[in-house]
Amino acid sequence: MIRPSMVLIVLLAASLGVTLFVVKYQVQDLENQLVGINREVSDDRQAIHVLKAEWSHLNEPVRLRRLAERHLGLEAVKARQVGTADEWFMPDLPGVGAKAPLAAPAAIKDRPR
Repeated sequence: MIRPSMVLIVLLAASLGVTLFVVKYQVQDLENQLVGINREVSDDRQAIHVLKAEWSHLNEPVRLRRLAERHLGLEAVKARQVGTADEWFMPDLPGVGAKAPLAAPAAIKDRPR
């Protein structure tokens, strides 16, 4: 005669075996995903390395200067194009870059004190 505890032990062992089987294959699937992700990370790092090398080539000052001269036709800024510091910072003060002295607006002149 089979005891109930023996049936319980067999069912428990069978369920543990099935659970272990399922968990084993889930772990294998996760390891495969991890390998794929690590491969993608490695590929992305390699692509970033190549892009950085290309970026530094494209931003070489000599190359940019040649392209600017060829396509933009720009020239160096001349001193007479910039002006003086007084003209930049105080353009409306009398005797400093202005043609006529400043006059107070009419609203300020007629205002009662």
